[in-house]
Amino acid sequence: MNILYGLIIIIAVLLFIVIIQHLLSKKEGFADPSAYKQDTAYTNQVTYLSTRYSDAANAKRPITTLLSTTDMPQEQQNFVNFYALGCRLTGYLGPMSNGYFDSDIGIQTAVNAGCRVFVLDIDYIDKCCGEAIQYFPRIVVRDVQGKFMIQSESAKPMCNSADKSNIKEVCDKINFYAFSSCQNNTDPVVIVLYFLRQPPGSYKSNTVLSYYSNVAKALAPFSDRLLTNELDGGTFTRQKQEGRLLINNIADYNGKVLIFSNANTNGFREVNTYSPEEDLDYLVNLRLSYSQRKMGVTENKSSTPYGILDTAENYMIIPSDRTEDVIEQTKLRWTMCLSSDPAVSVSSDTYSKIANTIGIHCAPVLLFDDASKYMFTDPLFKTYSFIPKPLPLRYVKPPIVTPAEPNTVTDAKGGSLRSPITA
Repeated sequence: MNILYGLIIIIAVLLFIVIIQHLLSKKEGFADPSAYKQDTAYTNQVTYLSTRYSDAANAKRPITTLLSTTDMPQEQQNFVNFYALGCRLTGYLGPMSNGYFDSDIGIQTAVNAGCRVFVLDIDYIDKCCGEAIQYFPRIVVRDVQGKFMIQSESAKPMCNSADKSNIKEVCDKINFYAFSSCQNNTDPVVIVLYFLRQPPGSYKSNTVLSYYSNVAKALAPFSDRLLTNELDGGTFTRQKQEGRLLINNIADYNGKVLIFSNANTNGFREVNTYSPEEDLDYLVNLRLSYSQRKMGVTENKSSTPYGILDTAENYMIIPSDRTEDVIEQTKLRWTMCLSSDPAVSVSSDTYSKIANTIGIHCAPVLLFDDASKYMFTDPLFKTYSFIPKPLPLRYVKPPIVTPAEPNTVTDAKGGSLRSPITA
């Protein structure tokens, strides 16, 4: 019996040693998930961003201040008549290759810089697709060839889930910082859901709808700020009144979050088994189409589009005989242009042409890229996150025409014939 007890103790000790060695060699179990924040590269990147944007927040002013001092007529203060400052790769600190993802510092930096349009690049991780979990969406940073660029430790967990969603983390940080810690905290916020891929299957398959539904759930932090049925302002669920959304006064959206997306979410309308907070189609106010180049899952809608997602490069090669048509279309199409290479910012010269000549509304910046510094100067977005377009590029509501009184000789007396005159 003593020998048996001795063997049990020896086996237990050996097992304990093996476990300890495994933990030490793999650094699992007790590893600090935020240990990467001690990296010199991480601290240098945080210092760089902090130094660059720390003073910007105090310099920003809300759109209401601009509207009270501008000579822009109130009837032209439509949402579609303003350029907007946006950022791409939301939550990413950079640098582009093997950079760090930090939703807290990343969003705080973006808000301090004045961004009110936040582009969320959304995709799934192929190796995370299996029987237990399939095609769960997460924010990604990919280069032009599709390579995943986020430093591995700061990307954990690589396989996101309902409990560990970096989309929800980013939305939570935007909701907190954008409406509290900056001078322009009453300005509208636009969330652009830029889907790079969707799972295989039809637009109304269970796999595809579940994927989009998980994004809808991640938007929960905005639940009190989303546009639904606005008093005297329209109905904006399921993209019902995209045109009205654009021509409403921009101040109508103060304190609100607008959701734009490039995905075809029509399947929710046909399946109709999801609750509103889990139905992405219900939450999206404006759908983005493309006019020249397909980006991500963007489709070219057959009906009249009110939102456009395209590349900045495509807007640089519009033939001169089509320029006027494109200008007129852009007056009532909220248009966002991305660089065809995610690692490259839209240049100053390119932005000047496509914004000042065509009237595109937003060319999101890469906050960690020095080439985007021009966006934060006068006369661009140094003070305001939304700035008016020049008059020739604005949508102007047609005047209300009051019909004149009809001539009495045309009066038919309601269709009654007059009695004949007797002698």
